[in-house]
Amino acid sequence: MKTSNLNQPAASTFGKKARITGAVLLSSLCLVGMTSCEDDDDDPIVDTISQQDRNFAMASSEFINAQISLGQLALDKGEDDSVLGYATMLIEDKTSSKVELEGIVDGKDVDISDGMSDEMTAEYDELATLSGVDFDKAFIRSQIDLLDDSMSMFENEIDNGENFTIKGFADKTLGQVKDHKAEAVLVKSEVDIEDL
Repeated sequence: MKTSNLNQPAASTFGKKARITGAVLLSSLCLVGMTSCEDDDDDPIVDTISQQDRNFAMASSEFINAQISLGQLALDKGEDDSVLGYATMLIEDKTSSKVELEGIVDGKDVDISDGMSDEMTAEYDELATLSGVDFDKAFIRSQIDLLDDSMSMFENEIDNGENFTIKGFADKTLGQVKDHKAEAVLVKSEVDIEDL
């Protein structure tokens, strides 16, 4: 029995398509494999809590509480609209940070503070004696110094902490601290200009 050559081109075309499809699939798998290899250099996900993480949680909670209290003090004692706007932003952002930190440590063997450090309490008490323009100027200068000083706390946790969630909080909050500092510098320039 003799076979016809009419069906051979169709079979040949099917074979070519199958080889091309196979090559495309193989290339895709290779690309996925190479992409997943890039993640090997990333830090491993660690859910343990180190002493560094505990120290940071306590210190950052004191910082957050101080910022909320100082923001409220600025709403009570401040006069300049830019200071009042800054204080409102500070309270809103730090209240959110406080809720986030409480959620992160909930159920973990980590303590956080409901108060401020002695140093921040002293700063609060000093500012509380002022009002009006004197308060505005002292408050915003204090904010710039406080934000500058706090950056190393967040950077230290990012570099030396072990718990990935707490480190993530530190990284996010450091970004917020930098934004607040930039805003505080702008407010300071407005307060200084209006005082001329």
